[in-house]
Amino acid sequence: MKLTNAVLILCCLFCLQLDRADAAATHMVRGVVMTTDGTVVPEFTITVKHVVQKPELFTRKRFRNGEFTITGLTGDKYQLQISAPLYIATRLDFDFKADPRQTEYSIVILHTYRNEARYMPGAAYTVSLKTLQHKIPDEARDAYLKGVGLHRDGHLEEALMEYGRALRTYPNYAEALSDLGSIFILYNRPESALTFLRRAQELDGGNIIINLNIAIALTEQGNYPEATKLLKKVLSTNPRVALAQYYLAKISYIQKKYDRAEEYVRQASQNDPNLLESWLLMISIGLQQNKYEQAREGLLHIREAMNNKMVSKFIDEQLSTLASSYQASPVPVRSFSQIQP
Repeated sequence: MKLTNAVLILCCLFCLQLDRADAAATHMVRGVVMTTDGTVVPEFTITVKHVVQKPELFTRKRFRNGEFTITGLTGDKYQLQISAPLYIATRLDFDFKADPRQTEYSIVILHTYRNEARYMPGAAYTVSLKTLQHKIPDEARDAYLKGVGLHRDGHLEEALMEYGRALRTYPNYAEALSDLGSIFILYNRPESALTFLRRAQELDGGNIIINLNIAIALTEQGNYPEATKLLKKVLSTNPRVALAQYYLAKISYIQKKYDRAEEYVRQASQNDPNLLESWLLMISIGLQQNKYEQAREGLLHIREAMNNKMVSKFIDEQLSTLASSYQASPVPVRSFSQIQP
């Protein structure tokens, strides 16, 4: 069981506004790629695609030790696909015509395919009496556990087959239903995900993982009212589940309700200071509201969490640019975040 995420794949990108007069025809993207526990990703690949009507060849570049620089971008629109073994790939989109700065900065968090331990502190996990009374056949359990291993290693098609085999033997296997749903979220198929997650919820309505995954699928569908309702229900019995607060902040941010988003994201950061996604979202919220100190607070926390000289230098550069930008312009920022399978 877990909250996978693509879901949780959360990758927050923030960009500092530079003087338009300094814009040039060639652009550059600089960034760092890290894991949810604050360590840099040792090796990763970035595929650079020029977004045009006529297909073009794309370039693939390999990087080490968490840092990357992409130079020589002369077109208007680009997609950067970031991937690494055992991590869910994520995508960054850039439109230099709409926002022609010379340099874009990004901080990217990559998630593993399974994130079982991301509900503490504050998650009082409960299992329904009906679920406890069911005896799972050995054949179903063996197939499920095999699927878990494949899932963790990123072999999603094979994992789907094993979860399906477990369910054919034991149709009321709540964990298998939940994990099937989480994979369909990764495939960007929230309707299919909800089919399995709703069945799992009927069997084990108190399962935080199942309910969070349903909220994520609803968010992917744009059904923010239902997702918000379910997240608040989770918090009514587990008030310190930081991930639920983070997703409420995320929904409010998407809806441009920045004051409410800030309230939720601060709750998430207080309940789980190690949830780096909440600090990245705090930066974006601060930039949208022109709150330099809030953006600076988030950057400083990430620098302290990572304890990496290379990353510290990268963040110090952004802090310097951020301070200069705020002195130069009353509307200095653009920020956005994306979730991609």
